[in-house]
Amino acid sequence: MALKHILFSVLFVFFAIYVAFLNPHESIFHLTQNQAFEQPMVVLLFAAVFIGILISITVYWIFNLKNTFSHWKSSFQKNRNDKKYKQLEQLFKKAENLFLCGKLEKALTLTDKVLDATPKHINALRLKGKILFNQGESIAAVTFQKKALELDPKNISVQFDLAKTYSESGQDQEQIDLLKNIHRNNPKAVQPLFNLRDAFLKKEDWKNVLTSQDKILPLIRDNKEEWNEELINKSRFLYASGKQKWDQDRRDSALSDFKQAVKTWDQNSDAHLFIGNVYLETGKPKIALKKWINGFEQTQNISCLARAQKVCLETGGNPEDLIEVYQKAIDSIQSSKKYTYILLLAVLFIELNQLDKAKNILQGNQANDELLGELLLSHAENSSPHSGPDFNLLKNAIFAQASNS
Repeated sequence: MALKHILFSVLFVFFAIYVAFLNPHESIFHLTQNQAFEQPMVVLLFAAVFIGILISITVYWIFNLKNTFSHWKSSFQKNRNDKKYKQLEQLFKKAENLFLCGKLEKALTLTDKVLDATPKHINALRLKGKILFNQGESIAAVTFQKKALELDPKNISVQFDLAKTYSESGQDQEQIDLLKNIHRNNPKAVQPLFNLRDAFLKKEDWKNVLTSQDKILPLIRDNKEEWNEELINKSRFLYASGKQKWDQDRRDSALSDFKQAVKTWDQNSDAHLFIGNVYLETGKPKIALKKWINGFEQTQNISCLARAQKVCLETGGNPEDLIEVYQKAIDSIQSSKKYTYILLLAVLFIELNQLDKAKNILQGNQANDELLGELLLSHAENSSPHSGPDFNLLKNAIFAQASNS
């Protein structure tokens, strides 16, 4: 029983005691000064207590009935709202399924029905934004995605949807600002950084691409395969950054990026090749040759040797180191690439006018149906001049094959 009901009971008990004190000797109950009833004192006391309890119980049940009615009303309203909510959720799920099946118009119709009933339905607002985006209405999609974000500012799914819409509609800076905000709110999440990096990639903003990449790598260190893949990507980004700086005539900074690209991933043959090109263009052909040979030793990319061979003879360099590298490669490699090394070395011997060595290596390593080898051998046997147009065409074809192998 509630405290207020107990207080009612106590009140009437005190009333009974008051009456008892008012009538200490006689059992005459004075209702007023002129009206009195003669009753035994015990009956008077019990009647007063009984009436107090009866009134207290009556008050208790009146209040209880009121609470019961209020609870029933609240329960009825809740059940009604729950039923409406379930119906709307079923309608929303149906709209979502239609969207996933590519039935955009039907999905949009059902989504609008949900929003007519509950304009602040965040998932429905998000879904409508996605539908409009897929229909090519990016501006309208942004409107609904922003509404969803206003209702739930930390909803990362809506934020990603909006960032994607910005990207597809050419609003690159808006996309970048939003992705930066997502990253600030979720500094340990890697996906916002991937998206931010890709946004900078689109603009070829290599400085910010590399900044994002440096933040990505520590977060994926536990995944060795992914970490290695992103390390390779960083090397490629450094190479692209170096090329951009080279085109801007920022030579020292470009060379630094190329070297960093090789340090990050020593298999980056493009970076090895460009480092050699940098030294060649700055008047250091000997260093360029060393860089290309070193690049081949690290990457086994024939293009490095082909590049070194072209420059070696053009600049009057010493070909002995190059011949030694070729011979080591021929002795150690058993794959189909071996014959490409043989052709390149034979070309080098012919250019050095060492025709016997060219014939010996070609005759000792003949390949079936190898047209370039046969033509080169014929050229060596006929002692044709190695500077003629036929030889140059043949040499260029061999270099092209080497670069593509």
